[in-house]
Amino acid sequence: MLVASVLDGITIPLIERSVNSIQQAAPRRITEAESRRQQEKERSDRAEQLKTTLGRDKKTVETALAAADAARDSISPAAVMAENLQLPVEQVQAALDKTQNRPSGNSEAVTQLGIYSLLVVGVFFAKYWFTRGQALYLSRAAIQLAGEMRVRLYEKLQRLPVSYFGERRVGGIQSVLTNDVNVYQSAVGAVRDSIDAPLRALIAFAIVVIYQWQLALITMLFLPAMALVIQRNSRRMKAAQAEVQNDLAELNATTTESIQGARVVKAFAAETTMAGRYRDLVGISLGSQIRAAKRTAELRPMVELLGAMALASVLYLCGWLSYHGQLQLGQIAALIYALDRINQGFRSFGNVSNTYSQVQAASDRIYGEILTAPESDLANAGGRTIPSPTGRITFHNVSFAYPDGTEALRNVSFTLDPQTSLALVGTSGAGKSTIADLILRFYDPTAGSVTFDGVDLRELDLEWYRQQIGVVPQHTFLFAGTIAENLRLGSPDATDADLWTALEMAHADEFVRAAGGLAFELGEAGNRLSGGQRQRIAIARALLRKPKLLLLDEATSALDAESEKAVTDTLSDVMHQTTTLFIAHRLTTAARADRILVMAAGQVSETGSHAELMTQNSVYAGLFRAFSGGMLV
Repeated sequence: MLVASVLDGITIPLIERSVNSIQQAAPRRITEAESRRQQEKERSDRAEQLKTTLGRDKKTVETALAAADAARDSISPAAVMAENLQLPVEQVQAALDKTQNRPSGNSEAVTQLGIYSLLVVGVFFAKYWFTRGQALYLSRAAIQLAGEMRVRLYEKLQRLPVSYFGERRVGGIQSVLTNDVNVYQSAVGAVRDSIDAPLRALIAFAIVVIYQWQLALITMLFLPAMALVIQRNSRRMKAAQAEVQNDLAELNATTTESIQGARVVKAFAAETTMAGRYRDLVGISLGSQIRAAKRTAELRPMVELLGAMALASVLYLCGWLSYHGQLQLGQIAALIYALDRINQGFRSFGNVSNTYSQVQAASDRIYGEILTAPESDLANAGGRTIPSPTGRITFHNVSFAYPDGTEALRNVSFTLDPQTSLALVGTSGAGKSTIADLILRFYDPTAGSVTFDGVDLRELDLEWYRQQIGVVPQHTFLFAGTIAENLRLGSPDATDADLWTALEMAHADEFVRAAGGLAFELGEAGNRLSGGQRQRIAIARALLRKPKLLLLDEATSALDAESEKAVTDTLSDVMHQTTTLFIAHRLTTAARADRILVMAAGQVSETGSHAELMTQNSVYAGLFRAFSGGMLV
């Protein structure tokens, strides 16, 4: 960029010298006295040439030439000379034609012009390579910047707590990764203009000062006005672009939700309603974009207008200086070109200012929405690990309230011993899922502690700890890709044989073979499988890890009766090999657990085995009889 700008400045003196050479190449204009002397000399030279041809002495021929010149406007010079010399007109005309002296210009100036022309071509040839290079490398830098920024944002998202995603819309987060990063990417293109524009303007201004300092003063009078216009427009542009990015985020969030909820929309015949909402959001987004475009449109013509006023003032001053002989034609041409460079520099700088404002607005969202979001102290990398974990989970007087103040658990204590199973039962909102979230350390207790093999979870390396757990959520989520890729999500080193073993344990091997094997593509969210098939894949995924703790959030809820029995029998075998925690909505599933923990309003209501709780004939017994009688499902 630096070399290209300097080369552009070199063209200004080349233009001056080229124009001066053109002027010097023309025949020189002379004064009247010089003209008379030149005519007398030319007459004498021609008389010398003609005296032999016409057979007269030089003095006589010279007198005839003078008479011919005097009568040039009214009578043919050849006729006048023929009369004075007593010779035929044809003979005199032929002799005159041979000695005709035609005016000629400065051939040396033409040669110089050729050299300057070649230099101009050479300068622009060199400039071509540097301009091409800057465009290529800046484009590469912009692409790399956007890619690295997206990776940085994605890695940051992976470190953020679960509560972060509960407070934001997925589409809004996606908008940061797409729309805002795209605007951020444009900042690299602005780097060229931010260096090139002021550098070109400064070089051109320096040349104006060298040629005529008076013109430089005139130019400087308009610079503060241009700077003020650019600054004011930049502030307005930032606010307008922030509005654009926010509206695009809202539009993107609604788009994502509409696509994800397409089945619900169609089930409620709400296509027209959703289309109306979307049309309104598009209208709002278009309005903010048009307002931003208006800010952009206002700047360029205003800078051009101020530049034209400066140019007109300078041109008038050039005429005044030329009138007084203080400015040559070549300097005028060079100055006009230099002033145009200055004007272009300010226009480019104005574009840079607008781009910078847009990037600032996008950066505010990138940092405000993601990069500066607190990671809290949950990501305890480098914490303790346990050499031979057994999977014992203990809650010590645990209480928990969500950030909004909602109390979910109050003074909960229990122990889940290795190779035993514990079922959590209770009505919706009793605190069952909160216990699972605390075990997975999505949150930390507000009071009390949760330990794994006697070590507080807050002291353990979080990544290592979660590798000890296999999770089967109630609402199964599979990623687009093959069955093998989904199974290896938490066990990337597992062999194909390991995958088939896990599938067999989950009673999923038959339909996987029928579908085409481990390479079968599931589609987005696994939509090419039925709900029951997706859940069995999720169970296989959890079992593949050979976890020390198996966490099941009603893992059989989406299975048909036959599959439920098969999977439940499998899980019964697994429960004797690993520590297992159920969140059980079906009490027939809970009855298989070694112990049952009945939750009510965030507290432990009762605990014991199925037989013990039925003997107590309290809350659990009532729930189980209602469930068995078909009153609860």
